[in-house]
Amino acid sequence: MAVEEKRARIDTATEKKQSGSRLFAPYRALGCIASNTPHSMQYQGQSAFITTAVGKTFHVYDAEKIRLKFVGPQFESDVASVLSVGEETYVSAGGEIAVCRRGKQIATLEAVDRGEISGLIHFGDFLVGISADNAVVVWRRSSGEATEVIEFERESFAVTSVVHPSTYVNKIVVGSTQGKLQIWNVQTRRRLHESKSVGGAITCMAQAPAIDVVALGLADGRVVLHNVRADRTVLQVAQEGRVTGVSFRTDGEAIMATGSSSGDVALWDLDARRLVHVLPAHSEAVAAVDFMAGQALLVTSGADNAVREWVCDGADGAPRLLRQRSGHAAPPHMVRFHGADGRQLLSAGRDCTLRLFSIWRDEQSGELAQGGDTRLPPVTQLASSPAARSWDDVLTCHQGGDAHTWSLARRALGSFTLQADAAVRAVTVSACGSFGVLGLASGRIDIVNMQSGLARRQMVGHIKPVTAVQTDACNRRVFSAALDSTLRAWDFATGLQAACLELPASAARMAIYRDAGLLACACDDAYVRIVDVDTMRVVRSLGPHPARIADVAFSNDGRWLVTCALDCHIRTWDLPTGHLVDCLRVPSVPVSLAFSPTGDFLATAHMDSVGVFLWSNRTQFSDVTLRKIDPNADAVAVALPTAAGPSADQDDQDDSVPESNVAYMAPEKLTENMLTLSELPRSRWQTLLSLSAIKKRNQPEKPPQAPEQAPFFLPSTTEQHFVPTEQDQVDDAPDTKFLSVTSESQLARLLHQAYEDSSVFSKVFKHLRELGPSAVDVEIRTLPVDDELRALKAFILTLTAQLQSKRDFELVQSFLHVFLSVFSDVIRANATELEPLLVSLRRESQLQWASVDRLIRYSTCMVEFMRSSK
Repeated sequence: MAVEEKRARIDTATEKKQSGSRLFAPYRALGCIASNTPHSMQYQGQSAFITTAVGKTFHVYDAEKIRLKFVGPQFESDVASVLSVGEETYVSAGGEIAVCRRGKQIATLEAVDRGEISGLIHFGDFLVGISADNAVVVWRRSSGEATEVIEFERESFAVTSVVHPSTYVNKIVVGSTQGKLQIWNVQTRRRLHESKSVGGAITCMAQAPAIDVVALGLADGRVVLHNVRADRTVLQVAQEGRVTGVSFRTDGEAIMATGSSSGDVALWDLDARRLVHVLPAHSEAVAAVDFMAGQALLVTSGADNAVREWVCDGADGAPRLLRQRSGHAAPPHMVRFHGADGRQLLSAGRDCTLRLFSIWRDEQSGELAQGGDTRLPPVTQLASSPAARSWDDVLTCHQGGDAHTWSLARRALGSFTLQADAAVRAVTVSACGSFGVLGLASGRIDIVNMQSGLARRQMVGHIKPVTAVQTDACNRRVFSAALDSTLRAWDFATGLQAACLELPASAARMAIYRDAGLLACACDDAYVRIVDVDTMRVVRSLGPHPARIADVAFSNDGRWLVTCALDCHIRTWDLPTGHLVDCLRVPSVPVSLAFSPTGDFLATAHMDSVGVFLWSNRTQFSDVTLRKIDPNADAVAVALPTAAGPSADQDDQDDSVPESNVAYMAPEKLTENMLTLSELPRSRWQTLLSLSAIKKRNQPEKPPQAPEQAPFFLPSTTEQHFVPTEQDQVDDAPDTKFLSVTSESQLARLLHQAYEDSSVFSKVFKHLRELGPSAVDVEIRTLPVDDELRALKAFILTLTAQLQSKRDFELVQSFLHVFLSVFSDVIRANATELEPLLVSLRRESQLQWASVDRLIRYSTCMVEFMRSSK
């Protein structure tokens, strides 16, 4: 196959398989639990399930352990309402109602084109929802058809909620912001009754255990129990904040639970008509409250990304937290892997929490307890010990300037609050886990003991606030970067400055790869500078990035550096070459990232998402070709991972297969100054050097002998007669023509052409490359020696031209060895004529070998030095 045809075929395959990332594939999302959309309860036999809306999908949890059972498909718009009926889940997103079963969409109800649908309820075969244009839409669940659309005037009756009163056939009660109620028959599309206003905007409604009684939650905090048949108020209570949900116990206790926009859940004793308990269930608005049927279990979900179950088993009826599943209430802004196994992930968010996520078991994820009713200020930087210790192993600094230790063994705030005379701006923990390093706003660096919390030594040198600190693997050096655009190395034992490097711009973030002694400094000029900690020199400058760099991370083997910037791109740089080898564009701005210690995952946090997203490393399970890509080229957008994991996202990722299986045509030379060897096997040129010894060794010890003749007495079985044909007689006739025989070889003909035209030198060497060792030896030995020595001169010029091109260095030396050994007597006899060409050949050979020899000696010296230093 021609090279041009192969390249054309490769380009076509590349166009078909263009992907967003060669190295990373979406794996799963952590910490996405719920939203401000009310959840839905579903019962199947003795089992109960909780369905929550999460962004553009929904999750189904079992109520027994709050374990994730199913994850719905990704819709084009955010989910506005969910409703679970039997095995089916009805999802409203983008004005359409999708029907899903076990996380898979199976149908879509008839579209009504009336905007977003919310507040889904069902009764019998009817499904009812509220459209964005102030109408109530009714569908038949069996056929999926929209049977009725009840329109209202927004000025006089703005619909907010709908409820079906028990025992009322084909009837619904519609609530409004004006405080009025209307009863409609959805079968006949008739309004049966309109009540007077209750004095406030109705936000939610629920059926009470008593017939004809409906609970109305109002925006002013009142909860009204209204008899719709008699159109009168039975009971009225009030709480603080807008009422977001109402539910009743059905196990024989007259208890009502109401959720509020402040995150509290109030429990009311309806018999005594008094408030029993106020439960601080969520940090943000409660989305929905539901008592489980026939049990004293209360399920709450809130806008703080949490689902909690409370059991009312106390003597005073006060509920206690039974189990929960929660994530960050506000987007996290820093993520870091903890431990050498890569199974745990620490994240800090703007919700003033520090959370520990388990990569494999969601049940082990949770928030680190802070103790008390108030939370610490948001974490600005965090660091953890890579080694397991019995003392506090996590160090954080917060807005306001304080630093705190944490214990992951107790999953709680640690024993020490580290305060200094200036605000703490940066923290890190030593490799052994015994020391914490604090970078202060005054420019000073403090080293504290993680076991006792006592200060050990101070390092003074920066004149502006410290932005990042790191330590090496052996506690010999401390590295710090500050706003004074300097990177300083400090002696860990004495606290004295060991080195100082002036950077072109101040470093806002800093990462270290301790095994190789490399520091990555993310500078404010959008460059990432890689510094060798032994020499304190910049060895690589990566960039510039189009926007400010948010975070950097080394891969587990130190070969890659991954950066994220505010232009929604995640870039991967190959450190040995300094090339950009991968670029991933995501729909949300990444603010932090971390690479797993095992190399399996890349974790990212984004500006407008409460989840932590995992990306699998493709090189762990497939062959990936790392090629330099254009930093200015547009990257293909890739959707963020979902909680469903890779199996559910397989269909979406088929169109973005990496180019790992596409053939790669490597260039002949990476740079023009590089001396390259041939791609031929090593045996080709080694055999040529020892060909005479090999032939001598392969000679037979005895001359060949003729085979023994058959015994004369063996008769022939059949008697054969040969009759010559006319053609045979013609062939046996004597040929009077002379055969045209030439003794000039192909190499000799090419050399004669090269003697006249220097452009043929490449053809001569290409011909020699294609021959085997024996054929090359024969070709060189049979070169003609005429009076002008044209073939010999052209051969010398061919080798000189090949050395000047800096290609096939070892083949040139092999051919030269054979040539000199064969024609040494001819060269001596014609020294005056061949000497200028041989001098030029020797000068070029020595020049090329000098560069190779210098590199070999340098590498050998470094190896011996490293070996002796151990």
